[in-house]
Amino acid sequence: MAESAAATTSAMSGAEIRNAFIQFFKEKASTPHLHKPSASLVPDNPTVLLTPAGMLPFVPIFLGIKPPPSPPRVVSVQKCARVSGKASDLENVGRTAFHHTFFEMLGNFSFGDYFKAEIIPWSWEFVTQILKLPPEKLYVSVYETDMEARDIWRDTVGVSEERIWFRDEKDNFWGPPGPTGPCGPCSEIYVDRGESFTDPEERYLEIWNLVFMELFQDADGNRTPLEKKNVDTGMGLERIAMVLQNAGNTFETDLLMPLVEAVGKLAGKDYGKSPQTDTALKIVADHLRFVCFCLADGVTPSNEGRGYVVRMILRRAVRYGKKDLGLNEPFLYRLASSVQKCYQEAYPELNEKFKQTVENIQAEEVRFFETLERGSKLVDEVLADLKKAGKNVVPGEDVFKLYDTYGFPVELTADIFKEQGMTLDEAGFEACMDTQRQTARKAHKGESIVDDQVYAEILKQVGPTQFVGYETLVTQATVKALIVDGKPVDEVGGTNQAFEAVLDTTPFYAESGGQVGDRGSFSREDGPHGLTVVVNDTMKVGELFIHKCLFDNGKVLRVGETLKAQVEPLTRQLAAIHHSATHLLNAALKKVLGDQVSQAGSYVSPEGARFDFTLNRGVTPNELQRIELMVNQWILENVPREALVMDIEAAKASGAVAMFGEKYGDEVRVVTYGNMSKELCGGTHVDALGQIGLIKITSESAIAAGIRRIEMVAGEKAYRLFKQSESELSRIAGLMKSPLKETPEKVEKLVEENKAKDKAIKALQEKLAAQEVDGVVAKLAESNAEAPVLFHQMNQTADGLKYIAEQVGQKAGSHVLLLAADVEGKAVFVASVSKNFVAQKISAGDIVKKVASICGGGGGGKPNFAQAGGKDASKIAEALQTVQADILDQIKTLTKA
Repeated sequence: MAESAAATTSAMSGAEIRNAFIQFFKEKASTPHLHKPSASLVPDNPTVLLTPAGMLPFVPIFLGIKPPPSPPRVVSVQKCARVSGKASDLENVGRTAFHHTFFEMLGNFSFGDYFKAEIIPWSWEFVTQILKLPPEKLYVSVYETDMEARDIWRDTVGVSEERIWFRDEKDNFWGPPGPTGPCGPCSEIYVDRGESFTDPEERYLEIWNLVFMELFQDADGNRTPLEKKNVDTGMGLERIAMVLQNAGNTFETDLLMPLVEAVGKLAGKDYGKSPQTDTALKIVADHLRFVCFCLADGVTPSNEGRGYVVRMILRRAVRYGKKDLGLNEPFLYRLASSVQKCYQEAYPELNEKFKQTVENIQAEEVRFFETLERGSKLVDEVLADLKKAGKNVVPGEDVFKLYDTYGFPVELTADIFKEQGMTLDEAGFEACMDTQRQTARKAHKGESIVDDQVYAEILKQVGPTQFVGYETLVTQATVKALIVDGKPVDEVGGTNQAFEAVLDTTPFYAESGGQVGDRGSFSREDGPHGLTVVVNDTMKVGELFIHKCLFDNGKVLRVGETLKAQVEPLTRQLAAIHHSATHLLNAALKKVLGDQVSQAGSYVSPEGARFDFTLNRGVTPNELQRIELMVNQWILENVPREALVMDIEAAKASGAVAMFGEKYGDEVRVVTYGNMSKELCGGTHVDALGQIGLIKITSESAIAAGIRRIEMVAGEKAYRLFKQSESELSRIAGLMKSPLKETPEKVEKLVEENKAKDKAIKALQEKLAAQEVDGVVAKLAESNAEAPVLFHQMNQTADGLKYIAEQVGQKAGSHVLLLAADVEGKAVFVASVSKNFVAQKISAGDIVKKVASICGGGGGGKPNFAQAGGKDASKIAEALQTVQADILDQIKTLTKA
């Protein structure tokens, strides 16, 4: 470690490498590369959880869905994450020299501009002249049939034949990104790190991959040359920093060692003293960096999707900190500043979201520490049972219980049991998950770059759609493309035929920024019956507006025909009302709750709106009332809307707020309402605030750790809600036979009276149940002294059973008691087991679980006391007889032993 640390003092730092790469391509050739700052870790593509590669933000351009920038060459340093699916590096983190959950990818891209003849010499120039790597230490690889690349490396660059390796398709061919699309050969640069590295992969380390997209693969696997060839390169910053700084692994570079040292300082552990400690320090440092960057990009811990990944990584870091570093209380949030310090210059979002990041990490850690001890006890119990039975597969239901009850992500559970030589029953776990999901998750709506090749081809043929929906709701338009079942067609017709249509011009707003797509119709004067097409939704793929249509009336609609496209005015107006209301709500939240509030998502429709925001506590009723009143006061001021298109940097400098999840180009639309609200937004809005009418907040709740949601209605919807509430209150007043203003007091009095009656009924039930206790104790005494077991059905309530079992447990000595009752057709079970039988592994929880399962239910509890329920009370007798026999056999076995 001492040698590696010393090497960093004279070698290029990670920040210097990052800046040098950007500058090299910004200044390269007569046409400099356009520098694109890193895109979010949350990609546009809904099929991908987190951005796994530097080229992902540019895939829509490579596919032809979006146009290339001007100039058509880009340099970027992209934030990347690989923690799920086939690309996951999770198992290797901290154990190999260069695997991470989060990393930075240096890349340059050409969209039909330069190709092999330019990028191959440039790459050699950068690594040998800018990075100063010795040419004699470098090797290159080429695809086995790519003689063009081989010739450029050999004849133009001057790399000798013996330093050029030929590789097959598995190693040196990229793509396509889906079933079809662009693809092509690769060429890689390797550095020889010396004979001290015995592993060939560590000695000959790949540092830069050049991808040449020169072919198109169709659905049958046929490849044809692309008209415009593209370049995509990728160089891992951590990996090249390790080489330049002569570090033993990427954690010993200046990009990560400060984080490792910060973890070590907090834990009182020195790096380099113990392999186990070093691994834990590296895992915690890596996971800390990943979590901070995800939170800064708006991903918060939850039980689904990206939020699940963040929760899993965060809790994995906590467990390693606790298990191997002795950090027995929340600690990760105290280390977030070390990530901020290392990366804030390159990634200012870490500063902007720092307070929220710390609060979210702390809240998640506190929550996990609260359940960690209880969950660990279950782990110990499962391990003991498995070892006793000689098994090494953890049942899926136990994995699910750790996940559902104790918040143990499946990957974390796998880690824990893997350390004990166990594997998980993943199929059983998934079966439990499927049971929990009563309805399948709704498919996420969004832009799928992999499946949209048909749209890319249409865009190439017809060009982008012109949107005129800000100015008008109706226009004449020409049909440029028709799509049925994912395939382009020349015509469409027939009652109720579903299809998609692309027009040259459209007034229909496409779903974006949380606002749903417009609805409306296409029509054409065509004889006595005419033609009518219903437009149910509008979506956007790149620069194409896709109208989701249903053929309602008429003979046929053909490509090339002209028709009238008309947005349904009322639904557009209602959507605009709710969208403008969310802008005001966003502003009011900041004023009432503070600047720590930021948007975390939204949904705007004609029916209503919801707004998600960051806050690590609930909103009080008084605060909600103030927020609602503030928004309605602004509406009364009837301030007109101002919408301007301006440069993105100028918009941000003006104080415009960016909407969560939106991807912005170089020019943006800024929507302003006086001094109340100014936001970057492409949605539709009211001309003046008075058109909103009024708003009514309908609910406020938590949807994830640190994320709250407000739902509201506006305009006519709000008025109708007020009238409905008024009607319901009048009905209650009528039932109470009192004036409306006196009704609340009468209702309160009625509630108190009912509480008193319930209390009296419960006392009476307990009194009746108490009379049964002695009888049950007597029945136990009558059973076999060596096996005092009583499985007994009673005519009781659920509370009555529990009371009797508790009392018998206190009065009786050695016993195994199970009481059952038929309560309105449902089976109810309560079990009590004395200490001596608990010590012999007879568990009340296991007993109720078994009887309940026979009756179509479930439940559980502690070894000495548990309760459960079943759907079918008719099977109570069968359940009691079956499980009682099992318990008696178990006791006999114990007695003989």
